[in-house]
Amino acid sequence: MKQHKGMFQYVEDILYSYDRRKGNNSKNKIAYDRYAHTVRVYHWMLRIAGELRDETLDIEALKIATIFHDAGYGAGSAEDHGSSGSAVCRDYLECREYPQPQIDFICYLIEEHSNKKLLYEKNTPIELVILMEADMLDDTGAMGIILDAWIASKEDAPSFESVCRHFEKYTYRHMKQMEFVTAPGKKFWHEKRKLVYEFLRQYRRDLGG
Repeated sequence: MKQHKGMFQYVEDILYSYDRRKGNNSKNKIAYDRYAHTVRVYHWMLRIAGELRDETLDIEALKIATIFHDAGYGAGSAEDHGSSGSAVCRDYLECREYPQPQIDFICYLIEEHSNKKLLYEKNTPIELVILMEADMLDDTGAMGIILDAWIASKEDAPSFESVCRHFEKYTYRHMKQMEFVTAPGKKFWHEKRKLVYEFLRQYRRDLGG
């Protein structure tokens, strides 16, 4: 992270500036820290890339794309944050005279990181696969359990049962449906899935189900 300290600071300023203007509330009515998410995704990316050991991997492009992947939220564009984040990153890199082919590839990774169908297409660059897997590994497993409880607590008259329903609808269903591609990603996802399944089994039992 030290190598890209300036980039992290740039993205942090963008995201926290937007949080201050908008009250730091997501559509789920919780104070979700998008920059903290970015840092966590960066660490997941390093874990996957470190275990994968693919000599063809453009690790520099992947690192930069990960840092900027959610910068589009700072423009207030949650629905199309990939395109917005790509534009933010392009401006940053062009002002610092990065090579144009490198800029184009990095911006492609940012723009497409939410297009999860590309995860399973044969010709998808490994850099994009890793970025998508790292993004999905955050806010899942143990964190997904906490996040669902946090969101459900904002509903009218929350209860243990309503938290369970929310968990089943979001984290449980998401982890049940999604599959990963890289060997490290599969390993991490399996660990998280095992935790989620066991948590739901015990939670249903505690509720009398």
